Amino acid sequence: MDPSSSDSALYPGDVDYEFESNEVPEPLSVVDDELVPKVGMTFRTLEDAGKFYRDYAKAAGFSTRVRCTNRKGNEIKNQLITCSREGKWKSKISPTEKTNPTAGLNCPARIYIHTLKDVGAWIISKVVLDHSHPCCPSKAEMLKQHRELSMSIRRTIENNDEAGIRPSKTYQSFVAAAGGHRELNFIEKDVRNYITREVRNVSEQEDAKEFGKYLLRMKEKNPNFFFELQLEEDQSIKLAFWADARSRAACEYFGDVISFDTTYNTNRYNLVCGSFVGVNHHGQSTLLGCSLMKNEEIESFKWLFQCWLRCMGENAPKGFLTDQCASMKRALEACMPTTVHRWCIWHIMKKIPSKLNGYKAHADIEQQMSHVVWNSHSKDSFDRNWNNFLVNFGLADNKWLSDLYEDRHIWVPIYLDHHFWAGMRSTQRSESMHSFFNKYITRNSSLIQFVKQYDNCLGSREQAERESDAADFHTVIPCATKSPIETQFQDVYTQAKFREVQAQFRGKANCITRLKNSALGYSVYEVGEQVSSSILDKFAVTYDSVATEVKCQCLLFESRGILCRHALSVLSFEQVSQVSPRYILERWSKKVKRRHTHIKSSHDEPLIEPRSKRFDQLVFRSQNICKFASESEELTAILHRAYDNVMAEMEAVKAKRKGTSSLSHEDANLESVNELQSPPRIRTRGRPKNRLGSKLEKQIANATKKKKTKVLSEINLFDAASVAHSSSSQYQGQVINYQFRVPAAGDNSLGV
Repeated sequence: MDPSSSDSALYPGDVDYEFESNEVPEPLSVVDDELVPKVGMTFRTLEDAGKFYRDYAKAAGFSTRVRCTNRKGNEIKNQLITCSREGKWKSKISPTEKTNPTAGLNCPARIYIHTLKDVGAWIISKVVLDHSHPCCPSKAEMLKQHRELSMSIRRTIENNDEAGIRPSKTYQSFVAAAGGHRELNFIEKDVRNYITREVRNVSEQEDAKEFGKYLLRMKEKNPNFFFELQLEEDQSIKLAFWADARSRAACEYFGDVISFDTTYNTNRYNLVCGSFVGVNHHGQSTLLGCSLMKNEEIESFKWLFQCWLRCMGENAPKGFLTDQCASMKRALEACMPTTVHRWCIWHIMKKIPSKLNGYKAHADIEQQMSHVVWNSHSKDSFDRNWNNFLVNFGLADNKWLSDLYEDRHIWVPIYLDHHFWAGMRSTQRSESMHSFFNKYITRNSSLIQFVKQYDNCLGSREQAERESDAADFHTVIPCATKSPIETQFQDVYTQAKFREVQAQFRGKANCITRLKNSALGYSVYEVGEQVSSSILDKFAVTYDSVATEVKCQCLLFESRGILCRHALSVLSFEQVSQVSPRYILERWSKKVKRRHTHIKSSHDEPLIEPRSKRFDQLVFRSQNICKFASESEELTAILHRAYDNVMAEMEAVKAKRKGTSSLSHEDANLESVNELQSPPRIRTRGRPKNRLGSKLEKQIANATKKKKTKVLSEINLFDAASVAHSSSSQYQGQVINYQFRVPAAGDNSLGV
């Protein structure tokens, strides 16, 4: 027989492409008769009836929705539940412009349920099983109604979100644990929706109130928690500052040098984040306060710096690093007149290409300028080298370079390194903190999300310090040389700082020491350091044998607290076996008992509902049982039987109490901050950059753009937003039963 004429031959139009060619097509809607709804079926509650129809829908391959509910007073009398494809939706947008998918096909499938007054039960009075569309049970699990996040899944999502784990990574962890995508009864979109609608669902009206409640909770947990707010006339937040008890205690030891930066924007209200960052005894960054600012005006910075001083017991730092901001500079001069102000040299050097790229030899200019800045070892040599640099490249009339030279005392290293800076020359430590926030916070984040991540940052900094303290206690770095001076530092300094000392001892091998003159125990040396095969840098080092004092021209000890290789070479030449205690700084010591190490950083406990708390407690306790039972099949079987018995007992108890119990959210027992309002939300087009940059950086960037008109309009909008503000009304508050009082005369801020 000719195969082409066979009755069993398949033609392209006859093939059902819904199934694989090697699979047997499953019946589209064959359902167990016990699951099919029938007229006359009764249920104890309306919820039971709805669940029964949903289970049938899942088995049959469709989803349901409540079409209408009739009430008499507060009581439900009857309800109509239909297939979700019932009705017909028509878009208001013309199909020629845009077409959206629609599910409505006027499907007639439905059940009608009404209450039985005398019995107190619910009965199905009408059933329509036919559909106007095909149903596929294998695809039912993809329908929204049949996708579900269990309690365990929800708690994992919440914890991962607080830890900053991306939703995609969270979902992939569920896939890996379940053994594949098909084993999950939800999709990645459900995880993202849960985070958006449940975990991060803080309205703009409630956001500021939740922020205020957070501050009060932290104050209640530890009275040394400090915060202050400045409000606008409409009670919206204009300025905010807070610091936890651990940060305040740490400032006693590490508040001598502060880096402050406001170049990141991390919330939906366009409030600028500013962080006060110090350096601990391991050379690690430590947070000493955080702020949110509506603008960067002089008065705002004055309020903030005065607030920080009040928080830290009016102890002004010795050094303060900022970016090249005129408002910040004037505010610091007014609030901390004795503090040495330093501009971030990294920001300045980064601007060289954009400022000088109009010159033909701009690459040589950049290289020579960097050499003058970094390799001038005295003020006189810097002035001489700078003038030669300007003359050689014809830059004497360049205004930017002229302005930098006028301000050389606040950014050139040789003018500043005779002060202690704990190794800081830029605000990059502050920016690294902001980059931590930037991993988990976006421009659409709420205030309460921001403070949660701030808590996480505090916790990570505390943990890093604890780990380093433990390493110092349990381990020792061996000496690299036989020098007794190195042993001196090994015994006292933390490992991180001792490694810096060792680097200087190793560098001593490249130094050649020559005595120039000596009189009455005071000697002057010239130490040549072989930087490269062709470069030999020379440094003047003095040594007073009477006062046991050594001083080098490079000023490494004065600026970083670490003896330089040049000074060590002279001490070795003088056969000194022990350095004076003045060169072993207590600041880098691992033997000092510091008060802040006994204080935990602030961490807000999440206000979760009682059921979630009970769930977490049960999961925690069950871990040990499961670990014990997993040792053998016999123990596992025992635990399975116990689970079955307990489950049956709990279901019996639940059935008896059905309809009588209810769950409610536990309040935090804190007075609400009812009048506090969020600032107006700033909506942007496209994805904005979180990093704001200084005003000077913006001007540089704008100058290089081609579309001048667009740039000018953006600058005008920015300036208008930063200048236009209403006269603010400020309130001073003391926490008395957690209620803010009406301000007395002279009070002008809200804080604790």
